[in-house]
Amino acid sequence: MTAADTQADVQAYALAHAAQRRAARRRPRPDRRRETAPPPRRSPAQQAGDRAESEALAHLRAAGLVLVARNVACRAGEIDLVMREGAVLVFVEVRARARGRYGGAAASVGPAKRLRLARTAAYFLRTCWKGPLPACRFDVLAFEADAPPRWIRHAFSLEALPGFR
Repeated sequence: MTAADTQADVQAYALAHAAQRRAARRRPRPDRRRETAPPPRRSPAQQAGDRAESEALAHLRAAGLVLVARNVACRAGEIDLVMREGAVLVFVEVRARARGRYGGAAASVGPAKRLRLARTAAYFLRTCWKGPLPACRFDVLAFEADAPPRWIRHAFSLEALPGFR
Protein backbone atom coordinates (compact mmCIF):
# COMPACT_ATOMS: atom_id res chain seq x y z
CA MET A 1 0.00 0.00 0.00
CA THR A 2 1.32 3.41 -0.86
CA ALA A 3 1.01 6.61 1.11
CA ALA A 4 -1.52 7.92 -1.42
CA ASP A 5 -3.74 4.87 -0.90
CA THR A 6 -3.57 5.30 2.86
CA GLN A 7 -4.41 9.01 2.56
CA ALA A 8 -7.39 8.15 0.28
CA ASP A 9 -8.64 5.56 2.79
CA VAL A 10 -8.43 8.07 5.64
CA GLN A 11 -10.36 10.65 3.61
CA ALA A 12 -13.01 8.10 2.61
CA TYR A 13 -13.40 7.07 6.25
CA ALA A 14 -13.73 10.69 7.37
CA LEU A 15 -16.39 11.39 4.70
CA ALA A 16 -18.37 8.25 5.63
CA HIS A 17 -18.17 9.07 9.33
CA ALA A 18 -19.41 12.63 8.73
CA ALA A 19 -22.31 11.31 6.64
CA GLN A 20 -23.30 8.91 9.42
CA ARG A 21 -23.27 11.73 11.98
CA ARG A 22 -25.51 13.87 9.74
CA ALA A 23 -27.92 10.97 9.23
CA ALA A 24 -28.05 10.35 12.99
CA ARG A 25 -29.00 13.99 13.57
CA ARG A 26 -31.85 13.73 11.05
CA ARG A 27 -33.16 10.45 12.48
CA PRO A 28 -35.88 11.02 15.11
CA ARG A 29 -34.90 9.85 18.53
CA PRO A 30 -37.21 7.50 20.38
CA ASP A 31 -39.37 9.30 22.91
CA ARG A 32 -38.47 7.75 26.24
CA ARG A 33 -41.66 9.07 27.85
CA ARG A 34 -43.85 6.95 25.57
CA GLU A 35 -42.41 3.69 26.90
CA THR A 36 -44.14 4.25 30.25
CA ALA A 37 -47.31 5.90 28.93
CA PRO A 38 -50.59 4.32 30.04
CA PRO A 39 -52.59 2.38 27.48
CA PRO A 40 -55.03 4.42 25.40
CA ARG A 41 -58.40 5.09 26.99
CA ARG A 42 -61.31 2.97 25.89
CA SER A 43 -64.50 4.62 24.72
CA PRO A 44 -67.69 4.18 26.77
CA ALA A 45 -69.01 1.73 24.17
CA GLN A 46 -65.78 -0.30 24.35
CA GLN A 47 -65.95 -0.29 28.14
CA ALA A 48 -69.54 -1.56 28.01
CA GLY A 49 -68.42 -4.30 25.61
CA ASP A 50 -65.59 -5.26 27.96
CA ARG A 51 -68.05 -5.52 30.86
CA ALA A 52 -70.43 -7.67 28.80
CA GLU A 53 -67.55 -9.92 27.79
CA SER A 54 -66.48 -10.36 31.42
CA GLU A 55 -70.07 -11.15 32.43
CA ALA A 56 -70.33 -13.66 29.60
CA LEU A 57 -67.12 -15.35 30.70
CA ALA A 58 -68.41 -15.64 34.28
CA HIS A 59 -71.76 -16.96 33.02
CA LEU A 60 -70.15 -19.61 30.82
CA ARG A 61 -67.67 -20.67 33.50
CA ALA A 62 -70.58 -21.12 35.91
CA ALA A 63 -72.17 -23.39 33.29
CA GLY A 64 -69.03 -25.57 33.27
CA LEU A 65 -67.17 -24.31 30.20
CA VAL A 66 -63.40 -23.79 30.33
CA LEU A 67 -61.71 -20.75 28.81
CA VAL A 68 -59.25 -21.55 25.99
CA ALA A 69 -58.63 -18.09 24.53
CA ARG A 70 -60.01 -14.58 24.65
CA ASN A 71 -60.22 -11.96 21.89
CA VAL A 72 -58.77 -14.06 19.08
CA ALA A 73 -58.15 -11.64 16.23
CA CYS A 74 -56.87 -11.84 12.68
CA ARG A 75 -57.48 -9.97 9.43
CA ALA A 76 -60.80 -11.74 8.98
CA GLY A 77 -62.26 -10.60 12.29
CA GLU A 78 -62.35 -11.33 16.01
CA ILE A 79 -63.87 -13.98 18.25
CA ASP A 80 -64.66 -12.80 21.76
CA LEU A 81 -64.29 -16.10 23.64
CA VAL A 82 -63.06 -19.57 22.76
CA MET A 83 -64.29 -22.06 25.35
CA ARG A 84 -64.25 -25.82 25.76
CA GLU A 85 -67.24 -27.89 26.82
CA GLY A 86 -66.03 -31.44 27.19
CA ALA A 87 -64.53 -32.41 23.84
CA VAL A 88 -66.33 -29.61 21.95
CA LEU A 89 -64.62 -26.32 21.14
CA VAL A 90 -67.10 -23.45 21.46
CA PHE A 91 -66.58 -20.12 19.68
CA VAL A 92 -68.64 -17.49 21.50
CA GLU A 93 -69.73 -14.12 20.15
CA VAL A 94 -70.84 -11.71 22.90
CA ARG A 95 -73.38 -9.06 21.95
CA ALA A 96 -74.81 -6.36 24.19
CA ARG A 97 -77.51 -3.82 23.40
CA ALA A 98 -78.97 -1.15 25.63
CA ARG A 99 -82.27 -1.26 23.73
CA GLY A 100 -84.14 -3.97 21.89
CA ARG A 101 -84.57 -1.91 18.73
CA TYR A 102 -83.76 -3.43 15.36
CA GLY A 103 -84.13 -6.99 16.57
CA GLY A 104 -81.91 -6.86 19.64
CA ALA A 105 -78.45 -8.16 20.39
CA ALA A 106 -78.81 -11.68 18.99
CA ALA A 107 -80.20 -10.42 15.68
CA SER A 108 -77.11 -8.27 15.18
CA VAL A 109 -75.11 -11.38 14.30
CA GLY A 110 -76.01 -11.36 10.62
CA PRO A 111 -74.63 -13.36 7.68
CA ALA A 112 -71.55 -11.15 7.23
CA LYS A 113 -70.64 -11.42 10.93
CA ARG A 114 -71.16 -15.18 10.85
CA LEU A 115 -68.80 -15.48 7.90
CA ARG A 116 -66.16 -13.40 9.70
CA LEU A 117 -66.54 -15.57 12.80
CA ALA A 118 -66.15 -18.75 10.77
CA ARG A 119 -63.04 -17.46 9.03
CA THR A 120 -61.52 -16.35 12.33
CA ALA A 121 -62.30 -19.75 13.84
CA ALA A 122 -60.54 -21.42 10.91
CA TYR A 123 -57.55 -19.14 11.49
CA PHE A 124 -57.51 -20.09 15.19
CA LEU A 125 -57.64 -23.80 14.41
CA ARG A 126 -54.83 -23.49 11.82
CA THR A 127 -52.47 -21.39 13.90
CA CYS A 128 -53.18 -21.95 17.60
CA TRP A 129 -54.75 -25.37 18.01
CA LYS A 130 -52.42 -28.27 18.69
CA GLY A 131 -53.54 -31.81 18.06
CA PRO A 132 -56.46 -33.30 16.16
CA LEU A 133 -59.31 -31.00 15.19
CA PRO A 134 -62.14 -31.14 17.74
CA ALA A 135 -65.85 -30.84 17.15
CA CYS A 136 -66.75 -27.14 17.04
CA ARG A 137 -69.82 -25.01 17.47
CA PHE A 138 -70.72 -21.33 17.40
CA ASP A 139 -72.69 -19.79 20.25
CA VAL A 140 -74.01 -16.29 20.83
CA LEU A 141 -74.42 -14.78 24.28
CA ALA A 142 -76.79 -11.81 24.02
CA PHE A 143 -77.22 -9.17 26.71
CA GLU A 144 -80.31 -6.98 26.50
CA ALA A 145 -81.12 -4.12 28.88
CA ASP A 146 -82.71 -5.31 32.14
CA ALA A 147 -82.96 -8.93 30.98
CA PRO A 148 -81.00 -12.03 31.88
CA PRO A 149 -78.35 -13.07 29.34
CA ARG A 150 -79.63 -15.19 26.48
CA TRP A 151 -77.29 -18.04 25.53
CA ILE A 152 -77.96 -19.36 22.03
CA ARG A 153 -76.14 -22.66 21.58
CA HIS A 154 -75.46 -23.78 18.02
CA ALA A 155 -76.39 -20.29 16.80
CA PHE A 156 -75.37 -21.20 13.25
CA SER A 157 -73.57 -23.89 11.29
CA LEU A 158 -70.90 -23.66 8.62
CA GLU A 159 -73.10 -25.38 6.04
CA ALA A 160 -75.50 -22.44 6.16
CA LEU A 161 -72.77 -19.95 5.24
CA PRO A 162 -72.54 -19.14 1.55
CA GLY A 163 -69.00 -18.30 0.52
CA PHE A 164 -67.24 -20.19 3.30
CA ARG A 165 -64.66 -22.68 2.12
